[in-house]
Amino acid sequence: MNINNKKSLHEIACGIDFGTSNTTVAIANNLDTSIILVPVEDHHVTIPSTIFFQSDSPSALFGRQALNAYIGREEGRFMRSFKRVLGTSLMKEGTTISGRQTQFEAIIGPFIAHVKNKAELLADKDINAVVAGRPVHFVDGNDKADLAAESQLKSIFSEAGFKEISFQYEPIAAAFAHELAMGDKERLAVVMDIGGGTSDFTIMRLSGRYIQKLDRKDDILANAGIRIGGNDFDRTLSLACFMPLLGMGSLWGAKGLNFPLTPFFDLAELSKIQCMYTRKYKRDLNALIKQSTNKTLTQRLQFVVEEELGHSLMASVEDSKINLSSNEQTLADLSFIETGLQSECSRNQFEDSLYANLASIIDTINACVLQAGITADAIGLVILTGGGTAIPVIQKLTRQLFPEAEIADGNRLSSVGFGLACDARRYYLNSH
Repeated sequence: MNINNKKSLHEIACGIDFGTSNTTVAIANNLDTSIILVPVEDHHVTIPSTIFFQSDSPSALFGRQALNAYIGREEGRFMRSFKRVLGTSLMKEGTTISGRQTQFEAIIGPFIAHVKNKAELLADKDINAVVAGRPVHFVDGNDKADLAAESQLKSIFSEAGFKEISFQYEPIAAAFAHELAMGDKERLAVVMDIGGGTSDFTIMRLSGRYIQKLDRKDDILANAGIRIGGNDFDRTLSLACFMPLLGMGSLWGAKGLNFPLTPFFDLAELSKIQCMYTRKYKRDLNALIKQSTNKTLTQRLQFVVEEELGHSLMASVEDSKINLSSNEQTLADLSFIETGLQSECSRNQFEDSLYANLASIIDTINACVLQAGITADAIGLVILTGGGTAIPVIQKLTRQLFPEAEIADGNRLSSVGFGLACDARRYYLNSH
């Protein structure tokens, strides 16, 4: 995806990186050449992509406020990772909030409007033009669903008040952000963007000389992506180190079969957790647990579902994942489930759990290199962006795949939003 053919001119525009885990927005205007990252929540330039619909209030809470309301056991509905619903059947089905069937446009829309409002408060003027980030593939292997996802997101941005909306691939935006600090020498770069929902890759020629160019399609050699990201890493870690404490792998029924896996996989998948809280799901789970042969473990599972603690459990999983980037071992406190309960995880266990995901990511990177018509040793620069690139095994993998390249990994969580605003300046403003 490449932006060209400049549209109508504006005094101000923005770039929004609506991410599965975190969201950023940056502003470009005609007053100067700087790009400003917006403090979207207090002093933070990132806001978690979360929302909490309060039972006793028509207004919603966003980001860390939403997380705090959920952790504080306020009455309401907590949601996160809703970007992954785009292009799927869930967009038509919707979900239940406060007893009412609600479409996901009405969930994502207020979040986008909230971020837009933060940018406008800082700028002290309306912002009508945006370049929005998107993954290379919203949905793997389904062009129709992919087009539907972009169309759905465009409608949501329009409903939030944007009059002109363009899209750019997220790894290309990260490349633009990096290009601002480059000299005039051309470098062949690969951008590895491993976020919460997808892993996306771009190979392109970068140089400080190219910043003013409106049309960059000749500099972009290849794009590739896969619907695997940090949420999937959380799921594999949860299944490896946490779910056995709730009965996964224990025996069930008179014939000594393994306890059915479905509730454990549902509890390890952020988009499925809320579906476990219906009366029917709880009733069916209780019937399963009655036939469990290790009720010490499976009653913990029952407690998590009955008390609706699934997101709290996944927050502990995510914290363990992050801790394992800097430690060989980590200990998660699960006393909110049972006094004294802990989950011990090692980096080796985590890396072993990632084997299938990493194999798919390697295949996607290799396909990107092949599509570009180059060899891996021709890459002089690797730009790492997205929280997943902090994982040591992924950094090791990067060095093995691109042994000749310099690795740049600053501003992992904000480079895409910054780069989208660079594109917005080039695309929408009088001066660029």
